[in-house]
Amino acid sequence: MKLLASNYDGTLCYGKHVMDEDSQAVRQWQASGNLFTIVTGRAKESLDKYLKKDGLDPDYIVTNNGSVIFDRMGNEIESNFLEYITALDVMYIAKQTDGVVSYVVNDGRHRHRIVVNPHIQDVRYPNMQPDLTEAEVMDKQGGYSQIVLSMTNPDMATALAEELNIFFSENITAYANNYCVDVVPKGVSKGTGLEFVTNYVDLDVDDVYAIGNLEKDIPMLEFAGNSYAFFTASEEIKAICDHEVMSIAEMIKDIKSE
Repeated sequence: MKLLASNYDGTLCYGKHVMDEDSQAVRQWQASGNLFTIVTGRAKESLDKYLKKDGLDPDYIVTNNGSVIFDRMGNEIESNFLEYITALDVMYIAKQTDGVVSYVVNDGRHRHRIVVNPHIQDVRYPNMQPDLTEAEVMDKQGGYSQIVLSMTNPDMATALAEELNIFFSENITAYANNYCVDVVPKGVSKGTGLEFVTNYVDLDVDDVYAIGNLEKDIPMLEFAGNSYAFFTASEEIKAICDHEVMSIAEMIKDIKSE
């Protein structure tokens, strides 16, 4: 048995949808007795609405960049949450920082958006409507597994992520993600999420295959015994990977040829 782990947006879902040949290859992969895991920055509710349309039924889903993990039946098998005061500090900083359009908090399953500056276009969450007041969000029961700050441009996101990692180095890890900054508990990453699943199913790391295209995919790619860079990845990511492919279907074909 082998395990294939894939980033969702920009890798498995490329060009706003999952290619038919990729979803078919994944189903055949699972039918052969192998495991398929999606490792994403999304919350579960954000991903669930696409899976049926995509024709996908992952064995495990690692959400919020490793913070919360679910099995095939939707059972939560692992969770990590931000320290409460630190989470409030991040929300306060979001309100005071130029270039922040909105912030979204989630607990792994559900997410809630607060608009910071309604006069700036929100590239990341253009259609997501707020469903709670700011006071309700800040008093949310169940904790915060991730906070995502949506920003005006990628350069500002990179700068803010660096600042957050300096000022809150003991409590959080912040990842620049294009127009966003993803904030998760310290030490949590896509790599730790994939490591948990690998140990949970008692697999050797040499039987783990991972593919991604983003900087925040690097911990996952470094953990896996076999790493694949999606063709749109940066040269930095390609340099640390064993292979480069154009699709998930090509990746699975390559694995089967070993």
